[in-house]
Amino acid sequence: SSVLIAIACATIATTGAITGAALASLYWNTRTKKQKDDDEVSPSIQETAPTKRTKNSLSANDIPKAASQAGPDKHKREITQSIGEFLSLTDDARTNKQGKVCVLGGGAFGTSLAYASAQNGFRVSLYCRDAVQVSTINEQHYNPRYLSDTVLPSGIVATTDLKEAVEGCMLIILALPCQKTPDFFRQHRKVIPGGVVICVTAKGLYLPTRQLIGDAIEDALAAGDEQIRNANQNERPTRKPNPLAFFSGPTFAAEIVKNNPTVAVVASQTLYHAVHVQKVLSNETNFRLYVSQDIVSVQLGGALKNPLAVGAGLLTGCGYGINTLSAYVTRATAELRRLCVALGGAPDTINGLSGVGDLMLTCFSEQSRNQRCGVRLAKGETIEEILKDGMTVEGVPTAAVAVLYADACGLDMPLFRAVAGVIEGKLNTEEALKNLFERPAGLEMRRV
Repeated sequence: SSVLIAIACATIATTGAITGAALASLYWNTRTKKQKDDDEVSPSIQETAPTKRTKNSLSANDIPKAASQAGPDKHKREITQSIGEFLSLTDDARTNKQGKVCVLGGGAFGTSLAYASAQNGFRVSLYCRDAVQVSTINEQHYNPRYLSDTVLPSGIVATTDLKEAVEGCMLIILALPCQKTPDFFRQHRKVIPGGVVICVTAKGLYLPTRQLIGDAIEDALAAGDEQIRNANQNERPTRKPNPLAFFSGPTFAAEIVKNNPTVAVVASQTLYHAVHVQKVLSNETNFRLYVSQDIVSVQLGGALKNPLAVGAGLLTGCGYGINTLSAYVTRATAELRRLCVALGGAPDTINGLSGVGDLMLTCFSEQSRNQRCGVRLAKGETIEEILKDGMTVEGVPTAAVAVLYADACGLDMPLFRAVAGVIEGKLNTEEALKNLFERPAGLEMRRV
């Protein structure tokens, strides 16, 4: 039994978490035999394990504590309760298409995922701040501000009332700009129903704290819980935490609503939350979602490809051809993979939809705001001129954070640094390209 416990502890120390069903089975089998051995040898023997843990994960040291406070039967129920409770709340709603999906944000991407959910037969509540936009969607079934040539399914009901939008929903799809998202949740956390999965589509890093967007959202939602704990150490917050899932991949909104075959990935620390999103959005004709547990790489791939897409736009704007652009995207992929692995991600994830897939989409297409920004920079416009019309270009602020991450990890990252230099006005495109070509040539591939 000690070997099995060691394996369990090593798994937790390596991954930071172990899924509920596997943990319940492994712990139950090992603890029963371990307890029997302890009774025969010495009742004073204590279980010990490494203490490494990640936020919202169960550390190995928590297991014997919980078991000592209650009988083994109760502890086994506690381990598996979250998945059982989750399935009881969501499975029938998904299967019978009776569940309600809430989409926060009436922009292009929010509209496209509302469209996809409604096409699959779910009731959709679309939260928008613009009353005219809401009335047009409800009465004339199109969004006057985004994707206005698309006829929206009648199952989409728009509202300016956030409480009405989230009431009774089984899934929240977050489609707000990255930099506005944490403040939104901080302001409205009491309205957001606890326990409901939030699928995050924002691709970026939160600049004020230089965090992954998922960490910033968790901090914003937990802010009220901290206030409760600080006010009364004996009082526990009653609100259940919201599991987060992260949507990424090569997905332009305009193509989703045209029913073009589209493939993406959704990641969550606990796989059944990702599968929940997968079952709501996927269909058998044109929209396919894969699932992952690599939340670090899926978030970083979606965020860090943005400044790299600005770089692709710089090359396009200078008139360089497909040789140059293909080489750039290939080397950019290597830098993206190296940085993600240094920050705790998996290289295989970056080789997939949220890495290479999303990077190719944004680098090669004029539909990408980041690519268009690079083109305009190359033609002589300033960042201030490009952004003055309110266009969101996540690659602009993310470039500086990417360089900070590279410095923290001791990585060179010449392409990230070149793009950041042009965005900050320290280099022009020709100078950046000259600096890159003056670097010593070396091996093409290195271990990441």
